[in-house]
Amino acid sequence: MIREAAFRLKTAIGGRSSMEAYRAFLQMDALAPEEIADISARRSAEHARFAFAHSPFYRDLYSSHGFSDDDLRDPASFSSLPIVDKAMLRENFDGIRTDEADQRTSVVSKTGGSTGLPLHLLRDLRFPARALEWRLFEWWGVTPWDDRGIVTRHVLTGAARLRHDLGWLPSRRVQLDAFQITDAAVTQFAREWNRVKPRFLIGYGGGVLDTVRRLRRLGLEVHPPRAIAVTAAPLTPGTRAEIETAFGAPCYDHYRSAEIPWMAGECSHQSGLHVFADVRRIEIVDAADAPVPDGVEGEVVVTDLSNRVFPVVRYRLGDISSYLPGTCACGRGLPRLGAISGRSSDAVRLPDGTTIAGALGHIFDDAPLSIRQFEIVQEADYAVTLRCIPSDAPDAQAGIDAAAAKLRFATKGLVPVTVERVESIPQVGGKMRFIRSAAPVPPA
Repeated sequence: MIREAAFRLKTAIGGRSSMEAYRAFLQMDALAPEEIADISARRSAEHARFAFAHSPFYRDLYSSHGFSDDDLRDPASFSSLPIVDKAMLRENFDGIRTDEADQRTSVVSKTGGSTGLPLHLLRDLRFPARALEWRLFEWWGVTPWDDRGIVTRHVLTGAARLRHDLGWLPSRRVQLDAFQITDAAVTQFAREWNRVKPRFLIGYGGGVLDTVRRLRRLGLEVHPPRAIAVTAAPLTPGTRAEIETAFGAPCYDHYRSAEIPWMAGECSHQSGLHVFADVRRIEIVDAADAPVPDGVEGEVVVTDLSNRVFPVVRYRLGDISSYLPGTCACGRGLPRLGAISGRSSDAVRLPDGTTIAGALGHIFDDAPLSIRQFEIVQEADYAVTLRCIPSDAPDAQAGIDAAAAKLRFATKGLVPVTVERVESIPQVGGKMRFIRSAAPVPPA
């Protein structure tokens, strides 16, 4: 009660906009799907018009494709606007920033560059992003003032850590560096965790999984949290089960990126990622950039409807997913994404020029608990290896054999496919991938 009172006093003094946004988000969650779709379409059109009027880059881009301000007034025109990619954002920083960007309204943010060169963009400081975090916490039974454990690539030290901790009072943070997950670091993390007893854990999926396995091997136990939240890695059923068993708490997936934070997340039903459609517009498109029906996988194209200093409109994020049909049993009207099944750049390539992406992330769908984790590794000579960490399930081998058969069918017998049972699969900085290929990229 004291901690909650301290949090409410703090937000009343300096976080009023965050609380107002949080209440608005919860009201949005209760709307019908049709109402949310209408709001998303209207806000998307308004944001595209704003970008056209205030960003030289978007004004030139849209004009060169035949769009005028009058055209952008029609929400139906939004899905016909040209898609932008990382290279375009990187090469046009000054042209993209709007006339609302200044030292008061914006701050430079840099992506990690894990999938290519780093990217600089601007965050809009006027948007209370922490309220989106609180929105998810409410779904997981966690409050903003709860203590938390964090597995991240951005661990703070010294004066920066002190400022961070003071800024987040009354809650406390127990941190583990995803780039420095060693036995000693995990032992110290567990010691600190059991002292603080955080209410929940949040972090990169690969880093959390590595931590779980080290805890088990070292014979360490941690006080059970209320929830675990992971991101930046494929959360297969086997991986989810392994994390949940180790921590004694449900593990939730959520979707965010360095370019656009807090895009979607699971509710307690764990049946798809609810898109924050009031502030994030997510489209799923095919190879020709046309929208695909629900249930069909394609590339993720996302728009940040809250950033007015550096508009990111119809941005090709590089991930593969699909929209799920119907509504969630939780009753929220927000649309749902299926699992992020990989990155469009992660693909198996065949000698005949065929590229297979996305679908191979589903080869264990018929036996999801037969493995804890898997990856597909392709060498420069096109040879493919399916590397698996088997589970303890009695039918684990049957599930692995069935997945290998699907992989051989998909590769059309054009490349050798071998299966390798392993005890660990490496990951860097807490991130995991389904596919790693060194095969030549077909010419454009």
